[in-house]
Amino acid sequence: MAEQEPILKKAVDILRAASLDPETRMQYEAREKALKDIVSIRGDGIEEGKIEMARNLLKEGVEIQIIMRTSGLSREEIEKLAKELNN
Repeated sequence: MAEQEPILKKAVDILRAASLDPETRMQYEAREKALKDIVSIRGDGIEEGKIEMARNLLKEGVEIQIIMRTSGLSREEIEKLAKELNN
């Protein structure tokens, strides 16, 4: 049942971690932190990629609506980038 429900799976994982000896728990927590850091770095990289793509499309004169659809950025974010390019 825990495998089907993400919340239950997380609770089971937390209980397992709490029942570990102190050294193993410390290793587990360090691994979890490292995994969260990796996800964060990837997320930042993806966002930077979207911004760079939007800049390039703006330089090519592509309409804001198209940039919004292709990059997933908001109109405000794209307009801000356009202002930066014009300065």
